[in-house]
Amino acid sequence: MKFQIKNLKPLLYSIQKNNIDEIHIYSNTFKLSINKSFNLFNNPKNVIKKIENRYNSSIEKQNYKKKTKENETNIINSPETYFTIVSPMVGTFYCSPAPNEPPFVKIYDIVKKQQTVCIIEAMKLMNEIESEIYGEIVEILVKDGEIIDCGQALMRVKPLNM
Repeated sequence: MKFQIKNLKPLLYSIQKNNIDEIHIYSNTFKLSINKSFNLFNNPKNVIKKIENRYNSSIEKQNYKKKTKENETNIINSPETYFTIVSPMVGTFYCSPAPNEPPFVKIYDIVKKQQTVCIIEAMKLMNEIESEIYGEIVEILVKDGEIIDCGQALMRVKPLNM
């Protein structure tokens, strides 16, 4: 079964309509678990993003497996409690406000909700990307100046309790 993000909305609607509390869908390359009692920081938008990020993560896993065994080990051993910051647009990723200035965040930095973590330049406009949760940056997945796609994972954040 080739599952696409556009299939998620009708599936979620059907789950809501039929009062299904929990569902698990598995295949060789895909895993989807939906649990209505699970609530990520009391925000339904974060639950949908978490599902999308896990889907994007499974695609990334396939690509990483082809590159090196070291990357494969890191992805398989990464805990599921990470929140992924994704790009809302196509553009160029910048980790700092200007070429000679320090980056917005580095690995192991603590970020607050709505704190700017990077900039994406799209059509000569600089768009600030903010963290949606309070947590610790554990991985930066793209390099400074790299062209990125809409929905591409940018950073992984380990949620922390305030």
